[in-house]
Amino acid sequence: MHAICRWDVAMADTQENFTSTIVDQPKGGLYSGSISTVGLDPNVKSELMDYRWTTSFNGSQPATVMTYAFPTSAADYSSIAGGYPDTQELAQFAPLTQTQMDAVRTALGLVASYTNLVFREVTSGLASEATLRFAQFTDTGSESRFPANSGPYASSDSRVAGDTWLGGNGQAPAAYFGTDALNTIMHEMGHAFGLKHGHDGSFNGALAPQFNDNEFSVMSYASYFGANTAGSTEAIAGSSPQSYMMFDIAALQELYGANFSKVGTTDVYKWDPVTGQETINGVPAPNTGASSTGKIFSTVWTAGATVTYDLSAFNEDQVDDLRPGQWLTFSKAQIADLNNEAVAGTAQYQAQGNIYNALLYHGDARSLVSNIITGNGSDKITGNDGNNVISAGAGNDWISGGNGNDIISGGAGADTIIFGSGRNILRDKLADLQGDTVYGFGKTGTLDILDARYDPAAVHSTKTADGAMLTIGSVSFELKGDYAGGDFMSPVRKVGGTTHMDISFVNYTPSLSEGSPVAKGAVNGIADEDFLMGDGDASFTMHMESAGSAYANTLGYYFVGDDGRISNVHLAYTNTLASGNAQKAIALGTPGPDQHIGFFLVQNGHNVFGDLPDDLMFVSADGSGAANVDSGAAPILVSASRGVLTGATVFHSYDELNPGHDIHVLSGTETGGDVLEIGFEDLASAIADNDFQDVVISIHATYQDVMFA
Repeated sequence: MHAICRWDVAMADTQENFTSTIVDQPKGGLYSGSISTVGLDPNVKSELMDYRWTTSFNGSQPATVMTYAFPTSAADYSSIAGGYPDTQELAQFAPLTQTQMDAVRTALGLVASYTNLVFREVTSGLASEATLRFAQFTDTGSESRFPANSGPYASSDSRVAGDTWLGGNGQAPAAYFGTDALNTIMHEMGHAFGLKHGHDGSFNGALAPQFNDNEFSVMSYASYFGANTAGSTEAIAGSSPQSYMMFDIAALQELYGANFSKVGTTDVYKWDPVTGQETINGVPAPNTGASSTGKIFSTVWTAGATVTYDLSAFNEDQVDDLRPGQWLTFSKAQIADLNNEAVAGTAQYQAQGNIYNALLYHGDARSLVSNIITGNGSDKITGNDGNNVISAGAGNDWISGGNGNDIISGGAGADTIIFGSGRNILRDKLADLQGDTVYGFGKTGTLDILDARYDPAAVHSTKTADGAMLTIGSVSFELKGDYAGGDFMSPVRKVGGTTHMDISFVNYTPSLSEGSPVAKGAVNGIADEDFLMGDGDASFTMHMESAGSAYANTLGYYFVGDDGRISNVHLAYTNTLASGNAQKAIALGTPGPDQHIGFFLVQNGHNVFGDLPDDLMFVSADGSGAANVDSGAAPILVSASRGVLTGATVFHSYDELNPGHDIHVLSGTETGGDVLEIGFEDLASAIADNDFQDVVISIHATYQDVMFA
């Protein structure tokens, strides 16, 4: 049958009893104010009617605390100066059922999880106490009132603003997730916050056709693409959205800010293959529940947590995209059916995905999904611009890491791996590499072979038209890239008590001379970061090769933990120009498992500070604790005996810590060599000669590391 239309504030008949519109009175202590939508994504703008709840009349400060109530009597509405304008609704008043109240609380919880709004339930249903009020009436549809305004789209009186009346299509059953009733409640509540219909192009435009359905917005009347939006359409029972969707979330955040309260936490999301129930860290996720048909259909806002989608319970061929505004399809049986007038499973009327990723808030990457684990199908996985950990099970997978520093495991099967622009690692057991092809491996990729160490004689490299075919024993795989002018380097380390080996391509160190800039393409930072990784066994030694600067630089090193924290800061050379440094070897120690060695140069440090004591540490830019490479902020150099050291610029081998995040080291090796050479540039990039020969060092490891052309 045809779905019942949601009649609400955008429809003409909602204003039928208004004689004059009052807009300057508070409702539950809040007022309304306008908001500019200039420059917004057109699809986000299409959901905004340009008013929101504020702390003062016509104010610019959005509400952060909002009260709501479930009135028990019509007198709660009529007890207001001037009377209640919506007399028809008042005459039909009935309180909500317990299930309806639970569904309203769920929807409010969802809004709070996306925004900076905090909701407080009050017992009084008076307008002076509650900004949002919810009740039933006997109409077939439901309606809600915008924040008070006399604007051009749809005016709203202060006495009714924020009031929602649920009719026949708002009768929530006990299992209300995935029902049209919950969809109706979220839709009507959206109006109460200041959202308009996304399908209505009469003000601020409409959603683009490819976004105009409930996959992308509950504020559209179209449950499926191409639906007639003269009235609302409805999904098959259990297949309506279980949350607000991406453009709703983005629009709400434009009004009330974005919730990043989970920054610094870790969340693992899973979905049940039968019920569809979403869990976070093993417990049912807040504001979620199973639909009556086990469908999975919602949008995830991470709130800044480091999020892993664990989809290992689903062994069909998945198509998963971690980018904002994209979606993941991992359970076809649990795909929503969006048209209740079509047979279930009709492809034309099915959702494109199970789970959708929210959009970024003003480009803030903290809400990116970080990691994904898939099952044993032949999956297609697309990463985003963050640092992703992508783990695919068995199957012939296609994996594109995107930008960022990614760690990818293809698992068993002949996988196709595409590295993006960051420093990427393919991490697998040797047998799982059989038949793999890695594109973009080049000079920034690393292959991490687990639980294995191989004699150099067992490792063979054959040049191909656009890369190299590597064979280790009976296993062959291809690394696509430009390998002219360098060697593959294969450090051997232990992880968790087992030996593993890494393969990276390292340029031959370019010829360095004073005042001769190095070609931009050769400025590569640390080419083989795993060469500098410890395992609690391997020891490292540093040798000064040359110092060609006019500055008396100070050079030091430190350990960087798996969590990015900097520790064990030590000086190597207090004055790199001092006589005898070229013959001086420095023992760097034995980093623990998953610790890396980093280096720093204090520009003209000896002339600025003299002979520094070896009691240094790096603290975070805000002084709150140990510095962290992942912070992306330049740390502060501190001496335990002399305090904060200011007056000299510090450059690091980690470009994230440098001014402007500029690269101040290049690295390479020699033909047939087994060391990593590192050259420092000791001037800021904007004024540097970029000759990278100001300090040149070489690093030796105690293990026999494999080199092969």
